[in-house]
Amino acid sequence: MTVEKNIGVQIFMNNKKTIKKIFAVFLLPALLLSGCGKQSSNKTLIPGSSILPAPTKAVTEMETKKANQIDLTGVLTYVNTDDLIMHFVDIDTGTEYEVAYTGGTDIQDKYGKIIAATGTQLGQIYDVTCNKSGKATEIHGSSDAWEKNSLTGVEFDESARRVKQAGSSYVYASYAAVLSNANKINIAQIVAQDEVTLRGVGDTVYSITVDKGHGYITFQGVDAFIGGYASIGTKQLFEVTSGMLTTTQEGTYTVELQKGSLTGTKTVTVARDASVTVDFSEFTTKATQRGAVNFSITPANAVMTIDGVETDYSQPVSLAYGKHRVVLSANGYEQYVETVAVSQAYQTVVIDMTASSATTTAASSTKTATTAANKATTAADLTSGYTVNITAPEGAALYVDSVYIGLVPCSFHKSYGSKTITLSKSGYKTVSYTVAIANAAGNLTYAFPDMEEGSDTQ
Repeated sequence: MTVEKNIGVQIFMNNKKTIKKIFAVFLLPALLLSGCGKQSSNKTLIPGSSILPAPTKAVTEMETKKANQIDLTGVLTYVNTDDLIMHFVDIDTGTEYEVAYTGGTDIQDKYGKIIAATGTQLGQIYDVTCNKSGKATEIHGSSDAWEKNSLTGVEFDESARRVKQAGSSYVYASYAAVLSNANKINIAQIVAQDEVTLRGVGDTVYSITVDKGHGYITFQGVDAFIGGYASIGTKQLFEVTSGMLTTTQEGTYTVELQKGSLTGTKTVTVARDASVTVDFSEFTTKATQRGAVNFSITPANAVMTIDGVETDYSQPVSLAYGKHRVVLSANGYEQYVETVAVSQAYQTVVIDMTASSATTTAASSTKTATTAANKATTAADLTSGYTVNITAPEGAALYVDSVYIGLVPCSFHKSYGSKTITLSKSGYKTVSYTVAIANAAGNLTYAFPDMEEGSDTQ
């Protein structure tokens, strides 16, 4: 059984094994045609991302209510101000048309303001009127179109062809124009870090433009920080791992790595679709200073954990200089939590726990019961024990949510949710895809398109 998805993913089901293949979309060079009713040689994206020749349609063949003019509502995807040509994707059919305009063409935004051709915006929806000779007489921003700007954390449900963001959900057309830096891209190449604008008419999205895209940060010299944490501005926080590569929204950030008392900071600028390397090898681990801490605790039978590890405090405890999280628990007492700073060779910490009241105990019991009930209703994880296999492109380094996995072909443990798949290879441009893994049993296999040759290093 074969199921095709509209955004470039085919799924094959065979012996309970799912194989997904993401196809790249390539467009042939545009054939310069004049007239509103002649199609450009750019191919029309149809369900399954199969690229088929667009049917030839002369201007006289287009359906029109008026004998002397042709009306079209479409998404602007291309502007050539030297040859006076624009391309529009018809929102009714998904066919891309090439439209010639002149210096006398009336061009306005949706609010009726007269603009030049250079003032039009890719991804906007326009009402286009051509005369019988195929020249545009009017290009007006569609008053029926709506747009949602500066959206981040957008997710695409490929099976239902829906865009989801912050509790809102929109249907997108199978032929929706997806644009980044004036180029057409596959919808799967939009990742959670991107900032996008959605445009549509009625309840359907016909245009998705990437306003702020993503690039890549490769980390070097991080051995002293492995197991610690990295922050990229206020946007990303994650554990430091060997061979780390992150997918990050374009912009300038302060990148900080921290492990215990060791901290390293760098400023980095990330450009769209480009890679930048940041080296932390200048930061090395210093000899750890330690101090002895004598804990005096009431009650004496309280159980103590320090930084999550149960600790015997009957004798002074040796701790590295810095801050440590101390938690005390005892029957009949409220849990006690404190951050203890160790900065000298010997110090004493006195803690008297507070006896809990009956009300507190009852409330705690109720909370515990409620938590248990909630856990009981949580859906079971059906992905446990299965793997996700990546078979192409061979030789590329695979990263899943910024964590290095290995060289393709390779696999990683399956878990449900949205994943950012990043592929990097010397001599090729780094690329990311977003895949949504369902909470379902069975292994998955993905084969991604061949990578584009070239360097994306800043």
